[in-house]
Amino acid sequence: MEAKQTTDNTVAGMLKKSLFPHQAAWIKPLIIFIMMLLLLIPLAFIRSLVNDRERYQRTAEASIMEPAGGEPVIAGLVLAVPYDEVVEYTDPSQKTVQKRKKSDYILTVPETYQLVTQIDPYRLSRGIFTVPIFNGDLAVKATFSGFQFSQFNIAEKDIRYKDAVLILGVKDKKTLTAYPALCINGTPLIEALTEPAGASPFRNAVYYTVPENIVRSGFSIEGSIAVQGGKSFCMVPLAADNSFTVQSAWTAPSFSGGWLPKDRSLDASGFTADWRISGLSTVFPRSWKAQDFDVSKDTDMYDEYDVYSQKAASKSRKSPETVKIGFITPINHYSQVKRCITYALLFLAVPFLAIFLCELWSAVRIHPIQYFLIGIADVLFYLLLLSFSEHFAFNLSYLIATAGVCTVVGFYTAAIFKQIRWGVLLTAVQAVSYLLLFGILQSEDYALLIGSIGIFCVVALLMFLTRRVDWYGTRFTSVHTHTEETGRETSPKGITGGFSSGDIG
Repeated sequence: MEAKQTTDNTVAGMLKKSLFPHQAAWIKPLIIFIMMLLLLIPLAFIRSLVNDRERYQRTAEASIMEPAGGEPVIAGLVLAVPYDEVVEYTDPSQKTVQKRKKSDYILTVPETYQLVTQIDPYRLSRGIFTVPIFNGDLAVKATFSGFQFSQFNIAEKDIRYKDAVLILGVKDKKTLTAYPALCINGTPLIEALTEPAGASPFRNAVYYTVPENIVRSGFSIEGSIAVQGGKSFCMVPLAADNSFTVQSAWTAPSFSGGWLPKDRSLDASGFTADWRISGLSTVFPRSWKAQDFDVSKDTDMYDEYDVYSQKAASKSRKSPETVKIGFITPINHYSQVKRCITYALLFLAVPFLAIFLCELWSAVRIHPIQYFLIGIADVLFYLLLLSFSEHFAFNLSYLIATAGVCTVVGFYTAAIFKQIRWGVLLTAVQAVSYLLLFGILQSEDYALLIGSIGIFCVVALLMFLTRRVDWYGTRFTSVHTHTEETGRETSPKGITGGFSSGDIG
């Protein structure tokens, strides 16, 4: 006990003479807090730089995707049959009721609609940025029942069967690498010489003529569609019964849109996904008048980033009417860097607190500028991570940035404290902090739990190590004064505190 008292008094004397001779002990933490707030300024610049690099990436990707037609969307097959009707209207000049002939189309979707395709993307680069680009052939099968018009109260004599057209809808014709080879009942379809005005519900389409007798009785469609594109592939379930099958060697697919696959398999060789979609789960009717329902406007049949995709104000449905397969990169390094910056304030506080505790224990006064330089080194970690992640794998980039910052901070700390052990201690604190941050990044589902436990442990450790610090004064004395004669403990007068060797370790 006597030895411990002697040690306590020695440490207290050093602190009293050299740590804060003219200041209360709480002044330094206040200065540290202000410096942490100032370091948020360069962190904001780094975050802005990340956003700029993301925009540059999107620009580079768009320049690659544009010649390929972007992200392809196969909107499906629709039969359009024109009809004539007489409508009455009031002539404003003569104030009489007049009659005129009006033409419109009745549109019908298939009874069954099947797409089967093999898509194997490859990477195409523009500078340091890459985009998954692919070519594929779609095997198409569809069946149409006999044309029905009675529900529209139209006389059969007004139906123009001979002008019926089959419409293949696509988002962009650039995605078609060859003319779609479709057959109707085994006979090759003939392209329509003109595009019938008002017939197509799609933004872009290919038109085929359909024999009159086949329209009345029903028919089947078979063929193939050669497509190209990048990043994703979309299909629209227009029919009463839809079946889609996609195979690919891509190992990191993303399934989104309005429906998930009914069956899927994913391994190191790629994936296979199957969809079975009933027309009852879509917003598309079995048949409709062209003037009453515009597919391209009334549904989200194109991807959510398409500025031309709009929904009618009368529609309340929110989910997109597509099946979407995204060919994504497993780790988006820009989003990972953003997440790192989100937790930056916490991981700036930890090394500052560690240095402050070392300052208390070693009785070596550290200038605020020295704190600030260490903080700048910690901020540069995020810039290094951003820079390296554009050229190397994210995990490797994280390791390089961590090793660089820990080494610099360790050597600098050892120099300012004039003892290697303090440099080793601060290096260990930095390494553990970055290890915790890496765990948070890798475990999205448990990020909040890991972060909460980490903060709690830091606060608990700080409370334990500073439990005997006199924050009101400038003296750091032993909590207990022992009298050899009585063996009793007495507290010194006034507000006192101690920070002895027994409090550390």
